Order: sequence, then structure tokens, then C-alpha cells
Amino acid sequence: MEGREMASQVIYQTNAEWYTTSEALASNPLVITYETEKGLLQFNFKGSRTIFQLSAEGKMQVKWNDISEKKILYRFVRKLLVAKNNEELVIRPLKQQAWIDYPVPDSFKLYWCDQETEFVLKKENSDKPQSEFGIRLAKVRNAIEKLRHQFRFFREPTANEVALESACIDSDALSAGMIFARCKPVSGEGARWVAEKAINLAGWLVFKQKNELNPQLIALTQQAINNSSLEIMERAQIILKNYPNLAPRVNGSELTWPDETKKTWIEVFGYPPPATQHWILWPASLLSRSYESQESKNAAIFPG
Repeated sequence: MEGREMASQVIYQTNAEWYTTSEALASNPLVITYETEKGLLQFNFKGSRTIFQLSAEGKMQVKWNDISEKKILYRFVRKLLVAKNNEELVIRPLKQQAWIDYPVPDSFKLYWCDQETEFVLKKENSDKPQSEFGIRLAKVRNAIEKLRHQFRFFREPTANEVALESACIDSDALSAGMIFARCKPVSGEGARWVAEKAINLAGWLVFKQKNELNPQLIALTQQAINNSSLEIMERAQIILKNYPNLAPRVNGSELTWPDETKKTWIEVFGYPPPATQHWILWPASLLSRSYESQESKNAAIFPG
């Protein structure tokens, strides 16, 4: 039906577990949820009129009113449903019911197929109107990505920074955009601590890729990796992927930050960059004698 959108109600079969999904939805500040008299888990996102219903058997029913909002909310729902027994989540459409405006235009035709229904996905028309919530949400997510690059991924943007960049004053859209973009701002001192560890780790990861055979530096590299949290490891890898020129360099007995890294740090945090990391490198001859001495002790303890 060219130029028109039909509202549709779809029943999906999922492997979502009712109780754990209920707990996950209840703990999400963007979701309104309650149990119906028939024992269905009913929920909707704040600022959206689209209602979802989940049964204990895993059947989910939803009436989509807006194609643009459907594209956004369907991705969100996939992240919120909890599959049974740590399985990979499965959402499979079973039935669909469509509402057609009456009277229909002369060009309208409806075809029935005996064996199967064929769905053709066409590129969405660029001039098709998008829901207001969807527009605001897109602005928030675009603002987050822009600020992340502006900060060179040293830290996450705050809610106020995202609001200013996106010109969005809708708290629901702002919260939704930050949650689904996994944007979790940390306090000033905490953000600087994470950034320093991640930047230094990026330098050690670059050194590791060079495969240099210096036992002390290899040990320091492994120590930096082992002492890093997953958050620091992820941020270091993101910095390396997007801005590898900002990674520090291992120069002899210190980890040197490039001038561009120091400049970016000041711009992002408004503080002087951290002090340079130093260590003592023992001469190779001492390391060799120490190794030989240890080998002699081992031979004495475990003869022959």
C-alpha cells in the first residue's frame, strides 16, 4: 500500500524466562511494568504508547503503531528479555494482524498465499515522518558519539553535556539514549583515574605488539594487563582503535605520553596530565648472572 503505514499486531515466540525478565524490567527506570489478571507480564517504555505482553510460555504480543518507533523499541526489547538457562535469546514471529484504513484507495490490492507469505523489505522513504520520541532519542545517541570522539574516549560525557549537545530536554529520551549507548559517566577524580590507567595500558599494549625480547619490560607489560579491570581494558582498546597516535611510548625506563595526549588530557579534564611512569632497568649482565645463580641453586636442590 504505497505511501501508507499499516498498524500491525504481532505475536512472537521467545525463549524468555518470565520471572527473571520481570525482575530485569522492574529494575529498569525506563520501563513501566505490571502483571495482568491473566498472569501476563505487561510493559511499555516511558514516553511510548506501544504495549508489550509476555506470557509464561514465552509468547510476546505487541501492537506496533509506528514503523520508526518499532525499529528502535525492538532493539531495546531484545536487550531486556532474559533467555532461559543462559541460552541465546530467540524471538521468532508467529502471527501478524494488520489494520487497513477504510475505504482503501483504488490502487490497493491484497494477495493471499496458500503455503507461505513473502515479505519484501524496502528501503524506508527518507521523507516518511518519524515519531517525536524517536527523533529525540536519535539526537541523544548522536550527541553521545560526537562527545566521545571529542573527548578521545578518555571519559564518558555527563548527562548535562549530552543534553547541551543534543538540545534535548526530554529526561526520558535522555536517560534512554544514555542507557542503551552504555554511557555511564564517572565522577571527576574517578574518571581521571580510569583514563590514566587506560591510556598507560594502551601504551603497554602497543609495546606488546612489537614482540621485543626484554624480560623486564615484558614483565611490566604483563603486570599492567593483569592489574587492569575489564572497563580499563575496554577503554584502552577503544583509544587504540580510534586514536592510536595518543598511545604512550615505552622509551627505555619510562612510559612517555605524546604531547597531543597531554594536550587532550588538559582539554578534557582541565587538570595537568599525570606524572610520567618510571622504572629501573637492570643491566643484562646482572640479569644473566642472577639467572645462572638460580640455575645452580636448582641443580643443587634437584641433582641429576
